[in-house]
Amino acid sequence: MKILFVQVPTSHLGAKERVYPLGISRLAALVPSGFDKSALDMNLYADPWPELKEKLEKIQPDIVALSFRNIDPLAGQQTSYLSSLKTSAILARLIVPGAVIIAGGPAFTLFAKRLMEEIPEIDFGLCGEGELSFAKILSGFPDIQSVPGIVRRNGIEIIQNPNGPFISMDEIPHIDAKSFCPNDYTKGNLYVAAMGIEGKRGCDLKCGYCLYPRLGGVRMRLRSPDIIADEMERLNKEFGINLFHFTDPVLNRPADHFEAICKEVIKRNLDASWTGFFREDTFTEYNADLAQKAGLVACYFSADALTSHGLTLLGKALTKDDILRASKITVKYNILAMCHFLVNLPFETKEHIEEAEEMMDEILDIHAGCENLGAVILNTIRLYPGARLTNKLIESGLLDPDIDLLYPVYHNPQNTSYVLHELEAKCHEAGVLSRLKIDKKKVLF
Repeated sequence: MKILFVQVPTSHLGAKERVYPLGISRLAALVPSGFDKSALDMNLYADPWPELKEKLEKIQPDIVALSFRNIDPLAGQQTSYLSSLKTSAILARLIVPGAVIIAGGPAFTLFAKRLMEEIPEIDFGLCGEGELSFAKILSGFPDIQSVPGIVRRNGIEIIQNPNGPFISMDEIPHIDAKSFCPNDYTKGNLYVAAMGIEGKRGCDLKCGYCLYPRLGGVRMRLRSPDIIADEMERLNKEFGINLFHFTDPVLNRPADHFEAICKEVIKRNLDASWTGFFREDTFTEYNADLAQKAGLVACYFSADALTSHGLTLLGKALTKDDILRASKITVKYNILAMCHFLVNLPFETKEHIEEAEEMMDEILDIHAGCENLGAVILNTIRLYPGARLTNKLIESGLLDPDIDLLYPVYHNPQNTSYVLHELEAKCHEAGVLSRLKIDKKKVLF
């Protein structure tokens, strides 16, 4: 039995930002010795389609496993990666007509039935975490229809089995470094760490626009700090990986788990740095000091709103003071800060827009002297089916209930779409003046 694992293109080709495919690599590690296993990450190639064609022709796989990680690139863009999955499946069907084509991954999970309708070449889909279900697929392939999380066809009907239990985080398999070599991802990245590390899965927060809880569960499942450090140490020593990104929805919750990770990494004296997404209200000076000693080089914050109205609307359970305090801590410890905000939010007034501008000024002023503000990333909200905010917009008559959210749809009212550009201009000005060592206030006053 021959199986080909394919990570389909879900990144800006030509951007040179490579991200190691943790999910499909862990699944590849589950393949028993009786299988002939091959792999291809199409994101590694400027033109990946000849590479896929060559692999399919040469291997003639019995199973083609397609991983679909991102539905679109966000950042307000109208680009969809649907064509990547669709063309990959069509190419596999044309070149290896008898192969069983299976699709999975986070983006597939969010739109499983719709994607099966859109792409008839896919024989089966796999929703949710694949480690437990995929092992069952390989051990009992003739009985695949009974596997938890499987999406299957019954004539014209598409049936989705209920998902099975979540895997224990201490039981997730090691990556398959032979099929997907980490060294292929360590050259060329300018902005992001190529290698991800999982500290936990699941999220108990209730952000109104986010689907992380649907993907990983509404409870945090924690991975043992010693196992996390083992993986970092192994990748560091065997492949020279010295920059990691924690893939957790929020890294510093719960605090005791986060601190235990830092202490374990410090104990190992690893020659490695790392980044991650932090929650502002639980980010403390003790966090910052400990994390910096453990190798933290950049904090990513995703407060997502610059106003009290926005924070409440999005269900962030944060205050503006939490955001400002976190900024001040990064300044004190000179930690690079990357701040994400969503703008032009629903139900905003002129007063809210003015409040957002004032809040942005405060953030920029805090970082001005230290020059540790790496970037302020401003976007509008991508609307997903089933998200609480999406449902609220439909109920309020601001969103057509029949709109197709498979493709990029953003809340961005035209009469206030200028807000994002004005805030971007404010951040750009502050960044340039800071880099040139010009204090605008001293010059003007």
